[in-house]
Amino acid sequence: MKTIQFRFSHPVNGHARLVPLSCKGVECRNLKVASAENNLLEIPVSDCEKGSWKLVLDWEYEGRNFTHQEEFTITRSPRHPHPDNSPKGR
Repeated sequence: MKTIQFRFSHPVNGHARLVPLSCKGVECRNLKVASAENNLLEIPVSDCEKGSWKLVLDWEYEGRNFTHQEEFTITRSPRHPHPDNSPKGR
């Protein structure tokens, strides 16, 4: 799974919004996010379409609100299972 990773000096709980910049007709993705025990935050981007995106990350720590924005590019289309490889019903 492809992710964008951030390492914080403290625990993070918040929201990530993935906004398509070059993908017409693709909706924003809104995710609740939380860092792992080692304060590593991983935001999944495997399902993002090929093109330019903007990440908007919002979180609160010790009563203060923070926002981080970053643009990134997906160079390959997301992987979708081939119909022949999908699980068969029983």
